Amino acid sequence: MNTSSPADLAIAFRSFTRRLEQAGDDDTSPAAIAVADAAVHEAVVAAATQLGSAATFEGIAAAIDHRHLADWTDRQLTELQAEADAVAKAIRELDQQRS
Repeated sequence: MNTSSPADLAIAFRSFTRRLEQAGDDDTSPAAIAVADAAVHEAVVAAATQLGSAATFEGIAAAIDHRHLADWTDRQLTELQAEADAVAKAIRELDQQRS
């Protein structure tokens, strides 16, 4: 798996707010929304814990932006990429529930 750069990950986390708002619609089942919310929450908390940031998309993105490129390890980037992928997957699955 290729890992995104920190700048790419910051952009991704900032885009999740908009993408989450656009996913689903009024007819999306409450169960699908609950599953997506839980997956997003879990990934956001994991990413925020890793970074020591607020558990919000913007908090995570800001923490990413404030860390110098040389301060990242491949493992940290891979773990953060996995959390971003989990959020994106939850949003895609919610979007697929649209009627």
